Amino acid sequence: MKEKSCILIEFTGKVSESGKIFDTTDEKTAKEAGLYKEQAVFKPVPVIIGNGDVLKGLDIALREMSEGESKNIKLSPEKAFGQRQKELIVVIPVKQFTERKIKPFPGLIVDLNGQYGRVQTVSGGRVRVDLNNDLAGKDVEYSVKIIKEIKTTKEKAEVLTEKYFPMKDKKVETKLEENILKVKFPKELASQIGALLVPFTKTIKEAIPEIKSVEFVESFEGKTVKEKESKSGTHTHTHADGTVHHHEH
Repeated sequence: MKEKSCILIEFTGKVSESGKIFDTTDEKTAKEAGLYKEQAVFKPVPVIIGNGDVLKGLDIALREMSEGESKNIKLSPEKAFGQRQKELIVVIPVKQFTERKIKPFPGLIVDLNGQYGRVQTVSGGRVRVDLNNDLAGKDVEYSVKIIKEIKTTKEKAEVLTEKYFPMKDKKVETKLEENILKVKFPKELASQIGALLVPFTKTIKEAIPEIKSVEFVESFEGKTVKEKESKSGTHTHTHADGTVHHHEH
């Protein structure tokens, strides 16, 4: 696959040593591995080669694969979730948790100014938190299949929209009018997706250069609700973890 190719893949990732599955696109596998969540969407996901959508080692392996090909890929920590770092284990006064009405206990996942960590110990008024990814320092394996390469503008727009705004029972609708992509959300979702509009628009315009504008509408015949253009190209990209969508910290 070439740089910036848009492909649809299915995969299952597991820890090499233990065989524990930590992520999958398959619903049956998710249920067997204890990863299933009622509102989660399990289906093949789109990946843009070279866009940082997947782990570095996985991205490299996908470049060497073809449409319809399946492969088992083994990744060292350096090409997966990195090595564990001692400096990412921090000690915080328990007072900071009580002020936020949080009762810390070993295993609790906490948000420390945008960094997620797992509480290791609570003792003597201090809380030790590990900010390392749970999979840091571990060899992992992925079984991957490239379902298809997505080539048409219309289909690329559809699958990338589903990636950013996955829904189990409904669908975000798209419509192409010349070089404009119009996106229509279900009413119950419209108020929840504000933070994703800018990164979504940036991804669409980078992945599909022929699309010059993205409009978010109440209906395809009605008025535009919101339009995000990236004329300056200065928007900050926020990675939507579409591929590792059930990974535990």
